[in-house]
Amino acid sequence: MSGSGVSYLGSSTPTTTCAALQFDTQLASPKAAVVAQLKQHDILTVDFAQPGNQQVVVALWQGAEAGSIVDPHLIQLRSCMSQGEMYEARVLHVGGGQVRVRVYHI
Repeated sequence: MSGSGVSYLGSSTPTTTCAALQFDTQLASPKAAVVAQLKQHDILTVDFAQPGNQQVVVALWQGAEAGSIVDPHLIQLRSCMSQGEMYEARVLHVGGGQVRVRVYHI
């Protein structure tokens, strides 16, 4: 028999709609100058950025990139954002240069 049909890139708790998409993650490649300004409960804008030829999803604090979103939910997040859905990220914890956020639909 062939595989189980479950993608290793998929969510461990499947989300059926863009409006229901929500997950906690740590920002990748955090920008120290921006991270130094963040505190718990701050709200970051989630948007597309295009460094070089690659489209990435970033979290912005007052227009400055705090870091990028890299998570198993990224494929669905990109798809929803491409359809015009909007997301924010609430800062859950800042420490040691790392930022943990909750990404959610707005």
